[in-house]
Amino acid sequence: MATVRIVDDCFAPRKFKIISYSGPDPFKIYREAHKPLKKIFEISTSKTGEPRFMWDWTGDPIQLFSHRVAKKPFSRFTTMWFAYRIVGFKYKTKNEGNFRMEVEASLEHTYGKGNWFLKLLWMIYWYLYYQKVRQHHLKLCQEYAERFITYTKNLYNIESTGPD
Repeated sequence: MATVRIVDDCFAPRKFKIISYSGPDPFKIYREAHKPLKKIFEISTSKTGEPRFMWDWTGDPIQLFSHRVAKKPFSRFTTMWFAYRIVGFKYKTKNEGNFRMEVEASLEHTYGKGNWFLKLLWMIYWYLYYQKVRQHHLKLCQEYAERFITYTKNLYNIESTGPD
């Protein structure tokens, strides 16, 4: 049984947006950035996770790497995946340093039930109707991601983000 799977990047043609910061308390982003996920994306805690986290206190500067993910179902066939990765450094002698955050958002459209005839019907349905719904979901995905970026920029009073 074959599966129809289409993935759209919400920031296309780019895969992600970058937020960079240098100044006092750079690890505040790690302590605070997970809090708005439930509120901004309107999801429960079970839809968020941190698949990778690394913290190195042995050197100077202290290093941090964090990767957090949120999953928001839009419909039976479409799920939004939101992820951000933080790489940061903070000096032990003073509470200053920097971080770089990559924000990524994508939509995954999946249909994998049935035989070839049902897949053919799905493709017709996709062409006639679901393509318009997909465009609406892409717009929602961009809005959710931009709300998170705005929250992060307000947390640090960052004026603009990088073009990447």
